[in-house]
Amino acid sequence: MKTNLFKLLAVIAVIAITDSTSVFAQKKPMKVESKAESVAKKEVDDLKRPTNSKTPKPEPKSRGDVYGPDYSDIIVDNFTGYYIDIYVDNEYRGTLSPWDKKTTWAVPGRTKLYAKAVFDDGSYKYWGPSMVNAGYEYTWSLNP
Repeated sequence: MKTNLFKLLAVIAVIAITDSTSVFAQKKPMKVESKAESVAKKEVDDLKRPTNSKTPKPEPKSRGDVYGPDYSDIIVDNFTGYYIDIYVDNEYRGTLSPWDKKTTWAVPGRTKLYAKAVFDDGSYKYWGPSMVNAGYEYTWSLNP
């Protein structure tokens, strides 16, 4: 009888610990800040916006995650006067207007972030690579 009681208590303890750690892991928002670079780099040269991209803007939400529980939300804050293309793991995710904010997504885990502002003369500024461990939600601030 005592052995069954100890087994039951051990199972309850494991479930309580597992449930509480997963809740705490999801609620920690992270912040990533990047400054613009303007020296040409091969990896950034290879980032190209698709020619026929029709990326719809997600509807703004006041709380909760935008893309669902299986994805990490990335909130990108553009604190510059540039139009900036956003790339998550080398995939184009949209363009931010000057002084704009956009929410995109990533698969949880190790994530590479790039941002690129291309000018009329062919030159560009870029931010990244910022390597982050994507969790539930985090903010990436792009500064001039």
